[in-house]
Parts: sequence; C-alpha cells; structure tokens
Amino acid sequence: MARIRPNDIFDHLSPQMRAVLDEAVDKTLPGVVVDKRQLYLALRRALSAKLKPWESVPPAAVDAD
Repeated sequence: MARIRPNDIFDHLSPQMRAVLDEAVDKTLPGVVVDKRQLYLALRRALSAKLKPWESVPPAAVDAD
C-alpha cells in the first residue's frame, strides 16, 4: 500500500476544493446564504480530525514521477 499525507494534499488542492464545494453548495442549497469560507474551514477541520497524518491508499491511486 502507498501512503499519503492528506493535509498536504488538501493544502495543494485547496483552490480547486473550495471551488467545487462552493458549486455544490450553490446547486444543493439554492437561495440559502452560506458563509462558504467558514464552511470550507469547518470541512478542513473535520477532515483533519478524522484522518490520520498518514493514510494508506491502493497503489493504483498514486503515480510517482
């Protein structure tokens, strides 16, 4: 099994993840006012609390240069 550091991946993909979360909120909660920055920060805190510093993933999920 390969290992990843989820928080490093989240940091690297932060702009894309925020954009996707914003889009999902807009599609699923039309007309509802949501502080999207606070929602993203809460998501990051929850993920960090639930995941280990190193997580095992299948070798097919990674491609090392």
